[in-house]
Amino acid sequence: MRKSNLIKLGDAISQIFKEEKLDEKYSIFAIRNGWEGIVGHTVAKHTTQINYAQGILFVSIDSPIVRNEATYAKEDIIQKVNKFVGSRLIKELVLK
Repeated sequence: MRKSNLIKLGDAISQIFKEEKLDEKYSIFAIRNGWEGIVGHTVAKHTTQINYAQGILFVSIDSPIVRNEATYAKEDIIQKVNKFVGSRLIKELVLK
């Protein structure tokens, strides 16, 4: 009898996502789209750019006052972002 090489579709999709790092790319896309819900209206309104590289989320904020306030809330923002994406994707937050 031949052994079947069949796998579940969901498992195949998960494997492809991991191999191509699509889960990470999708998570960054989701963070950008859900940013206001994560950090609130004021920070989101002053956020000009969000980038990600190797566990670090780089966020550009155009207001020194808002950037200073966000600096005090860094750990809280990291926790909220990770909770939002459902994994420990973000290890560090850099505010520019």
